[in-house]
Order: sequence, then structure tokens, then C-alpha cells
Amino acid sequence: MKLKNRFFSAFGSLFALVLLASCTPPIPPDVLASFAEREVQCANGEVNVAASELASPAVQSSIDLYLVYCPDANIISTTEVNDADLVLTDYSAKEPEMCSTASVITPIMSKTSTLVYSVSGFDGLVFSPEAVQGIVSGEITNLNDPKILSTNENFDFSDQPITLFGISEPSASDTAYLEWVGRQTGNDVTEVKATKVFDDYFALLEEFQTTEGAFAVLPSNIIFDNVLTYSHLRINDVDVLFETISFGAAASQFVVEEQGDVLKAKLDPNIAPQLDAGQETFSAPWQGISLFDVGMCTADDEEQSIRKFMRFLLRLDNQGQFETFGYFPLTESVRLKAAGVVGKVLPTPTVDPESLG
Repeated sequence: MKLKNRFFSAFGSLFALVLLASCTPPIPPDVLASFAEREVQCANGEVNVAASELASPAVQSSIDLYLVYCPDANIISTTEVNDADLVLTDYSAKEPEMCSTASVITPIMSKTSTLVYSVSGFDGLVFSPEAVQGIVSGEITNLNDPKILSTNENFDFSDQPITLFGISEPSASDTAYLEWVGRQTGNDVTEVKATKVFDDYFALLEEFQTTEGAFAVLPSNIIFDNVLTYSHLRINDVDVLFETISFGAAASQFVVEEQGDVLKAKLDPNIAPQLDAGQETFSAPWQGISLFDVGMCTADDEEQSIRKFMRFLLRLDNQGQFETFGYFPLTESVRLKAAGVVGKVLPTPTVDPESLG
């Protein structure tokens, strides 16, 4: 009799488990992605990651962090895209082309741009969109111009001619910055009409930093790496600051579209910015921002070495260190969607159903 009761008890427990499993809906990829943060999936296959010379330090920092978790991994940073397994790009001329064979593409990080200047003793200048357009179009040629004075009330400007510097192939964030300024003024200015144009940033910087009155539109990775003096923007009597919280506000205005294993994001300036995870206060969005994508260019090996490192690039701890190099993390919603796309065919993380609430 006791044996019979044990049989029915065991059968009932098994039936309950099957019933529970059959009634539990599939866990969304972005929820699985949040649980995947608890562990790093390692693999030992060779993975070549292609990025520009400018973005390579950020890539190498990701490789170094991955090796802390996975000391036997074989990840190589390269500027050669022909044999790359992963490519990072913002699709501008100075960044590598995305491989035509990319089977998985997601956003990976962002970059911003602003107007920088080399004028002794004048930190923290704020310009109106009209003043920025006047400077980059060559119409404003002196620091004591009334349009500059009007938004910098606490400064006493002397007669200082402006020398406008430019780069022959601007970054995507440079273009985004000019477009943002144009949306405010209603006049499109899509290029900097510089008196001195350079083919690369290193040559530009060498002369820029020794030229009093030099101005240029430059991206955040160049600004932060070279400790350049940058300006802010005043829009409708609100000072939009060139700082991380404003970048995050703009990043929350990106709209994502998922098409299979391709996740694309586009800025919609009309969307109200949202607070990201951990933020308590709003900031006006800095819309001079662009995204970098990462694409998987080759077939993966049996260990899924490429996907596992691609997924690691989207980990929260790795995203956080991009800022050291003048790049910025994705907002949490976009990051988790991207991680969900990359992690679709990776081993499913261990999930405690009770923790799902």
C-alpha cells in the first residue's frame, strides 16, 4: 500500500512539472539577456575583431577584460577587415566598411561631437545654434561677435580672430551634430567651411593645439583622448551640456527595428527622452550623437567563439569602460535587445522562475 502511494506521489510530481513547463510561456530574449549577465561564456577559437585605428583602444580594452574571465581565449584586434570575424563601424569614411557577409548586426556603442576651441582662459563656453552655424559657415570670424557674446555673459572677449579647422572625412557624430544644429535654426549646414582642412586627426591636432583662436567640430573620442576644450549648446534658454547624462538622454531617443538577426537603431529627435537604468534626473538630450554597429562576418566555430565574444561586448561591465576612450554605452533597453539577438543560439542561461516575479 505504501509503495502504491509513493508511485502516485511521484507520478503526481512529474505530472505537475510537465504541466508547469507546458504552461510557462517562453522567456523573452531580452529577459534571458539580463540573466546572462551573471555569467561569461568562454571559448578558445580565434576571433579577429576589426576596427579603425581610432576605435582600436576601446576594442583592446574589451579583449583585455574578456581575458580576465576567459584566460585561454584567442581574440585579436586588427585594422584589417578582409579576414575579420567581427567588424565595428559607424559607417563613416574613416571607419571600416561593414562586411557584406554580416549575418548578425547590432548596435554596440555611441559617440558624440561638438564644437571645440583653443582659446586661452575661456573654458565652458556656450553657443547658440545660430552662433555655431555662423562659425562653421565662416560668417563669424572673431570671438567678440555679438552672437557669441549673447550666450557668454560672464566672459570679457578681446579681439580674437577665429581660425576654422576641418577634417576631410568627418565622423558620423560630426554630421549628426551639424544636423542637430540645423534642426534648431531651420537652415541646413552639412559641412564645415574650414580655412584649414586635414586628412587625419593627428595632423589636425598638431596644429590646432598651437593655434590661438582655433575652432573645429570634433568627435568625443578625439576630444577626450587629447583633453580638448569643448563647448555646450543653448537651445530655447536651456543649456544642453556636453556630458554623459545628456548623451544618455539622446541615446534613449533611438528607435530600434529588429529584422531577424539584424537590429538597427535610428535617432528620432521628436521622441521624449527617457530615464535610463540608475538615472534619477532628466537632462536635455545631446543629439549630436551616432551609433557604432558590430557585425558578425564569418561562420562560427563549434564553440561559438565569435558569438560569445560578441555577446561579451554587450555586457554591462564591458559597456561601462567605453567611456574611458570617448565612446559611450548603449541605453539599457537597446543593450538588452542587442544581447537578446546575439544570444539567441547561445547556451541558455540558468534562470530561477521565482526570480521572474
